[in-house]
Amino acid sequence: MKNFSIRFISNPPFVFKRWSHKPFAVFRSMHQVINIGVLTSTLTLLSVPNKGYSQTDTIAISDHQEIDEVIVSASRTPKVFSEMNRIVTVIPRNEILSAPVETLQDILKYTASIDVRQRGAQGVQADISIRGGSNEQTLILLNGIPINDPQTGHHNLNIPIDLSAIERIEILHGTGSRIYGPNAFSGAINLITDSKAAHKILVSLNAGQYGLYQGTVAANYSIGKVTNYLSASTASSDGYTNNTDFKTYNLFYHAGLNSNIGQFDLQAGYLNKAFGANSFYTAKYPDQFEQTRTQFASLNYATPKLPVKINSSIYWRRNHDRFELFREDDYTYRNGYYIKEYNDTARYYPNVYAAWNYYPGHNYHVTDVAGTNLNTAFQSKFGSTALGADFKYEHIYSNVLGKLSDTIDAPGEVRGTMNKEASRQYLNLYAEQSMQLSIFDLSAGGLFHYNSDYNWFINGGGELGVQINSNHRTYLSINQAMRMPTFTDLYYDGPTNKGNPNLKPETAVSYELGYKGNLSVIQWETAVFLRDTKNAIDWVKNASEAEYITSNFTNMITKGAELSTRLNAQRMGNLGRFINYLNFSYSFLHVSKSIPDTIDSYYALDYLKQKFALSADHTLYKSLGLAWTLTFQDRNGTFNDVNYQPIAYKPYHLFDVKVYWKKNNYEIYAEGQNLFNAEYSDLGGITQPGIWIKCGVKINFNLK
Repeated sequence: MKNFSIRFISNPPFVFKRWSHKPFAVFRSMHQVINIGVLTSTLTLLSVPNKGYSQTDTIAISDHQEIDEVIVSASRTPKVFSEMNRIVTVIPRNEILSAPVETLQDILKYTASIDVRQRGAQGVQADISIRGGSNEQTLILLNGIPINDPQTGHHNLNIPIDLSAIERIEILHGTGSRIYGPNAFSGAINLITDSKAAHKILVSLNAGQYGLYQGTVAANYSIGKVTNYLSASTASSDGYTNNTDFKTYNLFYHAGLNSNIGQFDLQAGYLNKAFGANSFYTAKYPDQFEQTRTQFASLNYATPKLPVKINSSIYWRRNHDRFELFREDDYTYRNGYYIKEYNDTARYYPNVYAAWNYYPGHNYHVTDVAGTNLNTAFQSKFGSTALGADFKYEHIYSNVLGKLSDTIDAPGEVRGTMNKEASRQYLNLYAEQSMQLSIFDLSAGGLFHYNSDYNWFINGGGELGVQINSNHRTYLSINQAMRMPTFTDLYYDGPTNKGNPNLKPETAVSYELGYKGNLSVIQWETAVFLRDTKNAIDWVKNASEAEYITSNFTNMITKGAELSTRLNAQRMGNLGRFINYLNFSYSFLHVSKSIPDTIDSYYALDYLKQKFALSADHTLYKSLGLAWTLTFQDRNGTFNDVNYQPIAYKPYHLFDVKVYWKKNNYEIYAEGQNLFNAEYSDLGGITQPGIWIKCGVKINFNLK
């Protein structure tokens, strides 16, 4: 496999112009689609598919459904909810629509143990982690297809869909490597866009402070047995402070065909995003800028209901990234350097005119990921059996990351070349068996992973559940995990950082003990967990040195607990007419590492120590509603200011509110985020916006 090579470079379909008028230098999940309704604690990440849907009404709320009747799974063998042996969360469509947010990053902030570290507001850029893991240790899927970027976890949320396209968000808390492969080290998030067939057009517009504008047009239409969903959206802002402006374009298509020979699904998307990156990667140079262009396509096939169910898919994702340490809008390109006539910050040392001193140009990266998988599941007297295999190829061209290669032009750019590349291949083989004996049920399985750089790894694990009675359940879960280094971990060399091509994969064993209950009007899930990580990848240095080096130096123990509760409005009588939902979650983490005091760690002890979230949606009067969320975060760790002095993170509260008037075919709303006007940062010293007020309207047009 080491000699296997594919070169993907081609010009992008288009490149938009920025404000200075200079050029900017699928299908369904492999799992069963479930109508969750308003339920928030189920998972279908790996159920076996048997029927597909197109997009649902984008304003109407889904029908309620009793959770115990839903077939869900946190493994490769589907179960009913009463047999679940993992902590999982589903954010259903009605909660996505009513929440006082407009982006995926913001809706995820309301979930226990999810750490959303935003650099840019309104979905510009954020790092997502689960249960104290890093942003590289969380797997992101779109309709079951993995979309993580091998360059860096900073690009994992470059997803070509608008929030209005998402039917539900499914979150697996804790290790999922034996189920999905290496990237699901601390958890997984699956975004589902499937739903019921409809013939509608949605027009959504909103505007707000700081020149914010967002617009979406989405259409559902069925032609015979083929369901089609197409959406296009754009968003822009002048920025809440200097150099935080942004502009994005999304285009997404999803088609499904449910025929006698099986279910076919196709999805494809394109994202073009450009943004001022004020101090994103270093506080020393605040005039940073970045543009990413992401293309994505996949095709899936699932057999109809047969004794042996088969599911297969192929997919491809490309991400273009141009990073400008000094924003090109503000500079003149002269004699191979970026220069200002006055206050030329592109010189590292003023008045020293030499090639080593001037900023010569931007960083260019193009990553390609292509893969295919085949999965089967069947029932026997021994229980449920699932077998699977998948192959994935990852490649990068860059002028910074990789090994020296032929020089090529950076595609779609006015200037810039790339002379480095790297690639690797994965092969994963899966097996899992699930069985039930009286009040006990057991799931166990393994992942056999081959990597062209690291050869073979084996991850195993299982869950044991005890159904105490129809309303109470306890379980124990033990699973292994692994993660491969990103190309940034391996190859990035900067002024204060140095990559390490000799890195090993990080590994872990996770233990989880949980309890679930359902007492008519209230449901809850609680768990305690421990993750023992070996060869953890971190940026470390001796206290006397200036340069961080990626290393497997750190071993870590992550301990934590989480609690999620939900009021069941359907069973609350008259009070249920006022409360559509009421959710509360709390999580606590403690991380320790075996590393000498003389060593500085950049990431290992930077984690979300405590978090709680309380969210609700109310019907005030007829069509008038109110949704609100209160969150608290207390982060462990420090960051360096512009003078490289350590600053401790401060805890903060956020309060978001949305008031809406909703009818069958339209909705008018106003929302305010951070109404306490808290001063806070999620990552480094990047200050997040204060109060941000927005107003909008959504209109559905029936086509039939």
